[in-house]
Amino acid sequence: MHLNSEHGDEFETATQFSQYTRRMFACVIGMLVCVAAIDVWIDPYLRFGTSRIVGWSVLKPQAIRKVRMAKAYGVERDDYETLFLGNSRVDIGLDPRSDAIPPQFRPAYNLGQPGSGSELALRYFEHALSTSSPTTVVLGVDFLNFLRAPGLQSSEDGDGSGDSGTDSSVYNRLSSVDDGSGWDWNRTSQRANDICAAALSLSALQDSLLTVLAQGNSNAADISTQGFNSGAAFRTLIHNEGQAALFRQKNEEYAKKCADRVAPPLEQSDELTAIEDLLSLATSRNIRILVFIHPYHADVLRIFETSGHWGDFEEWKVELSEICDRPGVQLWDFASFNPYSTETPPAAGDKKTVMKWYWESGHYRQALGDQMFVRMLNQDAASQGDRGEWGTAITPTNIQQQLNLQRKARADYQPSKGVGRRSSAKRDMPVEN
Repeated sequence: MHLNSEHGDEFETATQFSQYTRRMFACVIGMLVCVAAIDVWIDPYLRFGTSRIVGWSVLKPQAIRKVRMAKAYGVERDDYETLFLGNSRVDIGLDPRSDAIPPQFRPAYNLGQPGSGSELALRYFEHALSTSSPTTVVLGVDFLNFLRAPGLQSSEDGDGSGDSGTDSSVYNRLSSVDDGSGWDWNRTSQRANDICAAALSLSALQDSLLTVLAQGNSNAADISTQGFNSGAAFRTLIHNEGQAALFRQKNEEYAKKCADRVAPPLEQSDELTAIEDLLSLATSRNIRILVFIHPYHADVLRIFETSGHWGDFEEWKVELSEICDRPGVQLWDFASFNPYSTETPPAAGDKKTVMKWYWESGHYRQALGDQMFVRMLNQDAASQGDRGEWGTAITPTNIQQQLNLQRKARADYQPSKGVGRRSSAKRDMPVEN
């Protein structure tokens, strides 16, 4: 009887342990299901494309930190007519929902990637072609991405955003034009990891809660369903520091970059090679491509001059005009001293005034991006794009004429007075308070 009692106790203990294990397992599974449901519902990183819910998930401030992931999946959700490619200047400056975009160029998607150059733009373009059949590509090119540290072929973080993020995970999740129909283990594995990171991690749960708490905050950052970064987070910085402080900080950053970097031989530039490869891929598929040089603020143009890079800047433009001299490609130059680029920043200590055209010297606002759309996408404007006005279509034929005009504007420019129509332009371009 004693032995039977012991065996009975052991059986009962084993049964209780088994029941406890099953309950714990069920609890863990239940918690994971709840976490996943919350994360997929809120979708803080735009991984799943869940519908935005007013009061809960309209704004996506945490997606800014996962922009490589967000846009890789975002561009797959529609067949886009137009794609915007480039770095953070494109990310923040060109809104695919803009009324300035003619109907034939819609729908559009902003694939701008902060802290990147044309090499990453090429990879995202290849990725987008796996799900979209665009008829137009708008590519922003950056002189700062052409400059490099001595001894290197290319430059990381050329736009100064601080988010290079070009490790293997970024490339692994992207499709390639060479993939065919084959199965790719690295891409499958990375996409599974992305699902786990976006749905089952504590970080995602925390970011889901932060996303909910940010709703109703007019200064909260956001990435739209079409990939546009509203730049609204700049308002918080302006409220805390003033726009003059942002200009000073960025100018110091760009001055250091220009002082530390050199212009590589044109034939050794990975940046220019990537641009050529991108153009070749686009034209091979009969995709029209509009390349544009960013409308740097006059402060940045002066840094190019004072750092000794103005000659390099001109040579870079000449080389671009040669690269873009092919059917289906047009090069637009917005980098000049003009009524937009010479907009005066608010005075130091002014934390209320917000400039109309720029967030700081390196990043222009949507309002200026809209003016660029009017120039590049309007057929009447495009046909008159070589008249020396803001936004000039440049070719090997007219490039020297345009450089001469820009040299004169540079010589005439005085920071305290501006250029040409500056005073009247200022009256026509009210600041936003």
